[in-house]
Amino acid sequence: MSATLAAPRHLLVRLPNPLGDAVMAVPALRALRHALPDTRITWSGGPAAQSVLEGLPYRDGVMPTGERDGRGRRAPMKAGRTLARLGADAALLLPNSFSSALAVRRAGIPVRVGSDLHARKGLLSETVSLPKTPEGKLAPRSMVDHYLALAAPFGAQPDGAGPELRVLPFDEERAAHRLRDVPAGVPLLGVNPGAAFGPTKVYPPEHIAAAVEILRAEREVFPIVFCGPGEESLAARVCAALPGPHLGVQGDVPDLGELKALLARLALLATSDTGPRHIAEALGVPTVVWMGPTDPRWSGHSEATIVRKEDLPCLACHQKTCAIGLPCMQALEPATVAAALGARLA
Repeated sequence: MSATLAAPRHLLVRLPNPLGDAVMAVPALRALRHALPDTRITWSGGPAAQSVLEGLPYRDGVMPTGERDGRGRRAPMKAGRTLARLGADAALLLPNSFSSALAVRRAGIPVRVGSDLHARKGLLSETVSLPKTPEGKLAPRSMVDHYLALAAPFGAQPDGAGPELRVLPFDEERAAHRLRDVPAGVPLLGVNPGAAFGPTKVYPPEHIAAAVEILRAEREVFPIVFCGPGEESLAARVCAALPGPHLGVQGDVPDLGELKALLARLALLATSDTGPRHIAEALGVPTVVWMGPTDPRWSGHSEATIVRKEDLPCLACHQKTCAIGLPCMQALEPATVAAALGARLA
């Protein structure tokens, strides 16, 4: 749709679930605040999305959703009863899911805006038509543009700036304490080997360690190996393969607040195409991303250096598992990654 809706009294914004998507939605969230200065805006989303966006000034309130409403077929109905208590007169759905549309319909919110995907059109009062492939799937483009398009019916306009995040003082203090024994004055190289998407995004830990050591032969850096919950063993494998001094966080995984503060201190992040990559970029940290199963066009507007095994016909397959030995990661040479890291540091 192209027409602009009347400014609502109270707008509920359903945040995306993936961490990186929540970060890439920030330009749309900022544009909504500027377009609707007198509207009460409430963000509803899971703990990860709410936590990573903590400190941004573009909302008046938050409402957690998901965990206490459980899972299964009745979860959207329970979520709807929870959302109904807000008394919102409009809702903007940034996820494309059927369940999010069903929840706001169940909440009785009269204006319900979202993408025109799947079988949820009948649950929305207004739909936004998005570019699609001949198969009816979303056409690859920057998720920043995707979310701005969804927010446009409420008058949201791009301001030309990208995602942003804020680091709270409490988290700064925790990050400083964790890094208390790191040599002063040495550039910090973050290494993020994990990916919640699945194993196809994971670069072999031994390859990562080899790339870091090639870089360290040329430049003085101090590696910090990151991981999220459930990725501890992967981080431990990277640490075990690193012969030089380094710091691994797998014994005490930082929460998202401390993670933001740690990432903000880096000179460079070497990473999978996953949430911490987008957090680092939003904090102004240069990034080098090894990429195979995902299409770089989804993260357009990014200044990250993308490293891929370009001669493979299966690139951007978007599969969570690989039946042919994961050549996009296994055949990506550590020297190629190290060269990209060195170029960004230079």
